[in-house]
Amino acid sequence: MMKIQISCPKLGHCALLLLIMAWLVPGAFAQGQLVLKPKVEAGWQSDSNFYKAEDDEKEVYTYNVKPGIEVGYTTGKSTVLLDYSLNVLRYDDQDDLLAGETAAEDFDYVEHNAWFTGQMQVSDRLLIGMDNLYLYTRDSASADIFSNSVDRYKYSLNNFSPRLLYRFGDKFDLGLKYNRLITDYKDDDIGEGEDSAENRGTATLTYNLNTRTAFDLDYQYWCRRYEGDTSDYTSNQVMAEVNHQFNYLTLGVGAGYHGRSFEDDASMDDINAFAWKVSLSGQNPPDTDGIPKHSVYLAASNNFNDSGSGETYYQATRLEARGSYLLLDKINLQLTAWYQMADYEFSDREDDWWYLSAKADYWILDYLAIGLEGGQENRDSNEVGRDFDNQFIMLSLTFDYNLGSK
Repeated sequence: MMKIQISCPKLGHCALLLLIMAWLVPGAFAQGQLVLKPKVEAGWQSDSNFYKAEDDEKEVYTYNVKPGIEVGYTTGKSTVLLDYSLNVLRYDDQDDLLAGETAAEDFDYVEHNAWFTGQMQVSDRLLIGMDNLYLYTRDSASADIFSNSVDRYKYSLNNFSPRLLYRFGDKFDLGLKYNRLITDYKDDDIGEGEDSAENRGTATLTYNLNTRTAFDLDYQYWCRRYEGDTSDYTSNQVMAEVNHQFNYLTLGVGAGYHGRSFEDDASMDDINAFAWKVSLSGQNPPDTDGIPKHSVYLAASNNFNDSGSGETYYQATRLEARGSYLLLDKINLQLTAWYQMADYEFSDREDDWWYLSAKADYWILDYLAIGLEGGQENRDSNEVGRDFDNQFIMLSLTFDYNLGSK
């Protein structure tokens, strides 16, 4: 089994990947376009229930400053890109604390986010690429697309993924991808997260019926190994999907089977699920590099969560809706809503979690915006202590300027 781990805790580490890609791909930087975007975000947020607790709600202000840079180079046949940012987060209690209660400022930290991608069209038939995502965060949602956690434990996540796409004539494509995912919690105390490593292989066969319709047959095999007491598991998933493009919209429908086995723990029964997903997405104009006049994304899916520290595995049914509208070419109005139902496999627990927010960004200049966002989230659970309500409001200032040459 291939064992590769690449992390990007510092900007210099990912810059090294840029140099490696340039060395591996001779001539990739000829007659291309430079991407150089310094960016800064600053903001303030108020949460009525910062810890997402059922009873003892605490209002906390969050202040953040997030500088970053996007740098890379693109040609007709190759792309190399690094997007890095750090986020300085400071918290301030708005309620009086009782003796022994933890102060919000104890959660102050600096978040890191580094994403590298590189790819090259080696021939008319073969495309090769490599991606690496590194996160250092307290955001539990980054660890799993179906996350149902409200924990604030610090951890790093590194996902390294080489890939290739081979075209068999005009009709068939074969995509192969490998993922090495490392999750490392910084405090190894019991109950404060569990380190894990995941290796995943993906093979996708695509039949292109015409320029608008494609059929995919996707197979994934992966194993996750935990360093603590949580049972290791192996998953197999096969899914058939069809994608059809309309004028401005793309419809995707997929269905398949997901089976998960806990081969090293006889006390754990194997679990399986009918996995499915439906999505409708698009924007107008469809190929704009800036903010579209309007956009929409609607999706529904059902599958298992992957990160199950403490045997917390469940089937998640998730509904999502996002839309935007550019008013007067200056004000970008955005609406986001999602709902997730988590039905746990090894307990009677069931959670319903919904989220709704509305945002308006006013672009003073093409590269400078101020934003206002407000919303609410709520979780209902049949287990005592799992319910919460939280209302939030945010103010933001965004600077995003492209210094790259044409």
